[in-house]
Amino acid sequence: TKVNSKMAVVVRWFLLFALVASSHAASLWPAPASEKSDMSSVTPLDASFMFQTDANSQILNAAFKRYLAILNAGGLKTQTVSSEGQSLKTMMVTYKDTNEELVFGVNETYDLSISGTTAKLEGATVFGALRGLETFVQLAINSNTYSTNATVAVPVMVSIHDYPRFAYRGLMMDYSRHFYPVDFIMHTMDAMAVSKLNVLHMHITDDQSFPIESESVPQLTEKGSYGKGYTYSHEDIQNLGQYAMERGILLIPEFDMPAHSSSWKAGCPEMMVSCSDLFTHGDTMDPTKDVTYEILNKFLGEMASIFPKPFLHLGGDEVPTSCWMSDKNITDFMAKNKIPDADALESYFVNKVHDLSNVSNSGRTLIYWEEIFNNNVTLAENTIIQGWKSDAVGKVISQMHKATNSFGWYLNHGCDNFGDGNWGNFYTNDPYKYGANATKEQLELIVGGETTMWGECVDAVIFDSIVWPRAAAAAEQLWSPAEKTKSVTLDATSRMAEHRCRLVGRGIRAAPIDSSSLSRTVNPGCQ
Repeated sequence: TKVNSKMAVVVRWFLLFALVASSHAASLWPAPASEKSDMSSVTPLDASFMFQTDANSQILNAAFKRYLAILNAGGLKTQTVSSEGQSLKTMMVTYKDTNEELVFGVNETYDLSISGTTAKLEGATVFGALRGLETFVQLAINSNTYSTNATVAVPVMVSIHDYPRFAYRGLMMDYSRHFYPVDFIMHTMDAMAVSKLNVLHMHITDDQSFPIESESVPQLTEKGSYGKGYTYSHEDIQNLGQYAMERGILLIPEFDMPAHSSSWKAGCPEMMVSCSDLFTHGDTMDPTKDVTYEILNKFLGEMASIFPKPFLHLGGDEVPTSCWMSDKNITDFMAKNKIPDADALESYFVNKVHDLSNVSNSGRTLIYWEEIFNNNVTLAENTIIQGWKSDAVGKVISQMHKATNSFGWYLNHGCDNFGDGNWGNFYTNDPYKYGANATKEQLELIVGGETTMWGECVDAVIFDSIVWPRAAAAAEQLWSPAEKTKSVTLDATSRMAEHRCRLVGRGIRAAPIDSSSLSRTVNPGCQ
């Protein structure tokens, strides 16, 4: 009968709600600072679901399009809701601070509430709203089922207050050893946004190649790159900057110096001390020649004009000082200028570069690898030191300098693509543990951390499976409250397994999490 038919529809929807609710466990990644939810039932999104806002924001409108596409790929477009069922048709998105400039330390706080068929998202800034949109979509899609048969639904009640623990949550890519196409870099930024990472460290130049276009010193590119098609143009960088900004991601260009610079010798041998074959480690920039600083001032000024602020990374790692000391012109210069040793010469170089007009007037915060600190180089007040080969972060903050940590977060070591371990090792690597005896004031100088992906044996073909989901594990350590990431729990493992499938569903070829000692129910794979 007609009544029985209606009853059957209602029963089917009740069973569907129960099934979907069971799949919408608290699987958010990274874990929010504060979350209350009722997972006993769900509200499906209507096929006509839309985000709404009163703001006139290009950033927000672009995000709406991206996230609606993800919801549609998850099954929203073909979803039907019975006339007896209640559905979520809109979500209002607002933010308090109308300044849409992406600066370091921008407030990424957001509040997300869902009650039945009403949903609201309020960000402290537009970038807080972006983080909340990602959370909403994670709630709506069961990550293990990216198919048109999935039901896109949210828990019937959700109240989330969320914000990051650290302002600097990064991933490094090495563009010198293997070239990454621009669209793959954009693909990686999309992957970063899924885990709320917000810093892309671009290690651009190294011994092997000089893959960026220079108009001020064109011979650097012409003779130092791999060749045509293996360089980034000014337009490429500007497009990457726009793409990053729309996802709340800061770009950090790195031009390693004075070492890791053999590719500079191909185009400008006059600024180099030659101690190795071209494009191999061993050459260094000559810190005693005026021409060195003339070239650097032109080039770094040009780069400052095309990369978004506020950072500039100038390397400083693994300087083969024996190269300097083997050069008589350099040792004579040291004697004349009363420079006692190679560390003091390195300090001389670093500070000369810091004081170049196009660097000092660029408004940039400079970042260096930890050797600059370890070698007692005199540092400008706002310098950030990146720890990578030791627990130097603790020593850095003890001298009241800012630090970011990559020690324990190397995704590979040369051609050892296991690096510093599995996702669990990355998950529990709290930057604060390197400041065990630090004061609260000193700990606040740790701005965050960064996983690093070096390019000796990695290119775009295998990048995803080596980086993800381990970089996502570090992302939760850097975003979520410290008490939630002290150990690898069953909850974290279950959420990581689902987050890996979430990444796969977004087109990121993330590797399975290690499963040799895990329950069968944790890691069946992605469908």
